[in-house]
Amino acid sequence: MKIILLDGSPENPLEFIQVQIANVKFKFAIAIFDSGEIKVEVRVKDRKPHLTKVDSFGVDVSMEGSLILCSQVDQPGMISSVGNILGEENVNVSFISVGKIAPQKQAVMTIGVDEKPSKEVLKRIREIPAVEEFVFLKL
Repeated sequence: MKIILLDGSPENPLEFIQVQIANVKFKFAIAIFDSGEIKVEVRVKDRKPHLTKVDSFGVDVSMEGSLILCSQVDQPGMISSVGNILGEENVNVSFISVGKIAPQKQAVMTIGVDEKPSKEVLKRIREIPAVEEFVFLKL
């Protein structure tokens, strides 16, 4: 793992952390370089870490609790499609954030959830035609 840190102090607080992880075991291809490394950027906001980039996709996600990272085709109705599945299964959503490079192209949706969704819920999300891949993370 390669971590690039700026020196933090009360006079010059740490603003961001960039992490590159080699030999990635999980599959979230959108963030994996040809070299096999995954690159994410985390910024400190209000003294809490926030995920701000997954590869080149801008997101704004508090690094607490549980997250679903979803690589998808950017199209209307994706937020409601995923939100409806989670709601029908009584999974509470704390936030949804979408980062994209250009309209109607590829996007990364990050969804904060209060508890781990069941395998059935994750299967239903995976079956949405515009979903390319996703991963559940417990932080």
